[in-house]
Amino acid sequence: MNPGDIWKTVLAEIEVDLGKSTTKINFSNSRLLSLEKGIARISLATNLARETVEKRYYVLLQNALERQSKEKLSLVFEVIKPELAAPAGPLFETLNFPEQVNKPDISRTDSFNLSNTEEQYRKTGLNPKYSLKSLVVGASNNFAHAAAMTICKNPGKEYNPFFIYGGVGVGKTHLMQAIGNELFVRNSNLRILYITAEHFMNDLVASLQQKTMPAFKKRYREVDVLLVDDIQFISKKEAMQDEFFYTFNSLFMGEKQIILTSDRPPQEIQVEDRLLSRLMGGLAADIQTPDLEMRIAIIKQKLSARRENWDEASIEYLATRLENNIREIEGAMQKIMAVSQSANTPVNLDLVKKALGVANGLDKPPVPASPQKIISAVSKVFGIKQGDILSDKRDAEFVLPRQVIMFLLRTDCRIKLEEVARIMKRKDHTTVIHAVGKIEKQFADNQQLRQQILLIKREVWG
Repeated sequence: MNPGDIWKTVLAEIEVDLGKSTTKINFSNSRLLSLEKGIARISLATNLARETVEKRYYVLLQNALERQSKEKLSLVFEVIKPELAAPAGPLFETLNFPEQVNKPDISRTDSFNLSNTEEQYRKTGLNPKYSLKSLVVGASNNFAHAAAMTICKNPGKEYNPFFIYGGVGVGKTHLMQAIGNELFVRNSNLRILYITAEHFMNDLVASLQQKTMPAFKKRYREVDVLLVDDIQFISKKEAMQDEFFYTFNSLFMGEKQIILTSDRPPQEIQVEDRLLSRLMGGLAADIQTPDLEMRIAIIKQKLSARRENWDEASIEYLATRLENNIREIEGAMQKIMAVSQSANTPVNLDLVKKALGVANGLDKPPVPASPQKIISAVSKVFGIKQGDILSDKRDAEFVLPRQVIMFLLRTDCRIKLEEVARIMKRKDHTTVIHAVGKIEKQFADNQQLRQQILLIKREVWG
């Protein structure tokens, strides 16, 4: 196969995982330039596309290319701007255009400029796969969804701020980004910005160091809709709280919509009283862990999006087996489909059970293990000393193993957050919550991490 044919096949594979719109946005005008001597040279149309693909989709792209080439590969990205713009077409196919809102006439360039709209959308930080249409609504999130619909009709006027809280992987980010996407569809001129609280802090620190605070304030205080994920990260960070307070006030007084997510209710976040009163001044909505019926509905919705057809027994087994959160379900489905593809066998109950057994990391261990045994196994798999893991060293080589231990102690050993923090010699349990959430997010997409956790579990449970 020539590079062009290989690239078409790779993009078709990636589209199954990312969806059509996300693939189109990130891989528009991309090409496989060459594939030789274990190196795949890939061109992308913009620096932003290169940074996004390299950061978010490197492993996914590498795996797809290696399946086609049958060899181990390293990826090298180049930016080559296309001579002609991509032909106009519907950009937001996964988003839900309300019937009462006039859709843009994409047949007329004077009424819908794709390149400008696409660039404007990139600046939002949103992911088009998160839409209200793809959100499964049930008893666990019905109230939050109803509030979201009200906000979409009248942003900044009601339920401001809108505070969404709940455990890891229950759909907080999906709902928040779905609101942002819906607002953009209704009015693409809205200045919408989605960030994590950690990103806000990093941006603040960089602005202070580079003496660019005026630009920082302009960036955050002149938006129409501000979406901040994981706001609990602001706890005990006085400088960050101070700047966020003034940003919040500026937006609120201008009737700009503010939406926040957290893993706990606002009153449990350790912030100054004046900021706490702002956080509690709007509407707080709790999203619970989805029940069995909702988990079944979520699985069916995701299968429909991927054009997959599983029998009811397989779906019900998976929904019953995985009770904690939606990310676990997504990771398991990805594993099951990978096993099905590699074995060239349709998905059935036996294959689902086999895949979950192979994954091992998705099944609950047969018996609890001691914290010391898990620490020892992680030390062995990652090849670092136990003392370094339990130290305060912030080197990247120590941070990930430390987070994996906290993840295993919490999810597999069912140890309380406070006790995990004590075992790991951390000051409080917020560090544990952050670690568990981070590993949960990476588990589905990071093949190397999955393999490391599999090896750790084999060391611990055999």
